[in-house]
Amino acid sequence: MFVIAVVSAKGGVGKTTISANLGAGIAQTGRPTLIIDLDPQNAMQWHLGGLSQNDCKGISSLIDSHRGLAEVTHPSPFGVNFTPYGNGGEAVRINFEATLERQKDWLINQLRSAKLHPDTVVILDTPPGPSVYLRQAVRAANFLLVVMLADAGSYSTLPEMEELISSYSRSAKKRIGSAYIINQAAKRQLAQDVIALFSNRLGNRLVPYAIPESPEVEEALAFERPILAYKPSNAAAENLQAIAKWILTGLKGKA
Repeated sequence: MFVIAVVSAKGGVGKTTISANLGAGIAQTGRPTLIIDLDPQNAMQWHLGGLSQNDCKGISSLIDSHRGLAEVTHPSPFGVNFTPYGNGGEAVRINFEATLERQKDWLINQLRSAKLHPDTVVILDTPPGPSVYLRQAVRAANFLLVVMLADAGSYSTLPEMEELISSYSRSAKKRIGSAYIINQAAKRQLAQDVIALFSNRLGNRLVPYAIPESPEVEEALAFERPILAYKPSNAAAENLQAIAKWILTGLKGKA
């Protein structure tokens, strides 16, 4: 099992879209893949076909039950399984966060007890910035993928994000790899200049495929589908597929 946490310093960068598409892309190769939504917005389901009202329970509901992760995990039409955050309301969220504060290895224990296939890639979608969810994700993760936009505002958050990764990794008492993805990369010169700054600063920790701006990514969400399934020939879809293969190539190198 290899666990990837998808993180960001701020919201609105397309983190959930990237998590859903990378999960679908990895699943297309035949590798068992599970996406866990750790964001209270509970938006992952809308990228993967949606859920009926009867399936509204998610990971946040596990703290007061004897159920395990498998019982709140759902198949999707796109080959990837996913665990929603859940629609339990504010009281459930508060109770869940309090549990995560008390039990620092809660998520690790859930993953271990789920008895997943040993080749499973687990993708954790997290809320932006510091949170109890991010701490849980970092403790469970082998690798962090940080999503940034190709703008000056995102670049200015890079020192904050690097400190956050360092701090949470120290807390987890393990070495965790990390890389940065540039999303919604425009062709404007300013955007290209910012990407060059990221490249100079991060070196080989910058994923070599930026994801271009595309209105079809939003169209795919409207149809509750990953862009990889909605329009695989789209440039954003092609680069997301390339990133999925880049991840798997890295995993083979660790085998």
